[in-house]
Amino acid sequence: MISPEILRILFGLIAVIGLIGLAALGAQKLGLASASGGFVRKRRLALVESLALDARRRVAIIKCDGVEHLIILGATSETVIERNLDGVTVLEEDEITPTNPFAEIHASIAAKLRPAAKGIANEAAKDAA
Repeated sequence: MISPEILRILFGLIAVIGLIGLAALGAQKLGLASASGGFVRKRRLALVESLALDARRRVAIIKCDGVEHLIILGATSETVIERNLDGVTVLEEDEITPTNPFAEIHASIAAKLRPAAKGIANEAAKDAA
């Protein structure tokens, strides 16, 4: 059998480890320490948005000390595209008006085809009469 002294040492060790864990949880809940072990401070760096360009590259907007930067992240390199980005106001869906990029081309083609269509209609009317 295990001697009572060894059991007492094991229970004491378990109790001390448990108290350290409870103290760490309490400190984390109160905001005294972060999970990494250091004191909590305001973060200086944040990822605002990221978008995959292809399988190897991503474009990202990062914010450092309140200033936004546009960067491209590749497999072997990082490229800063623009520094000090101005904040862009996002339009609501009600404010966005849909536009047809081909409307001008469509109108010019339709204007060219109208006289030909009228001529075909006139010939058909004469043939029918």
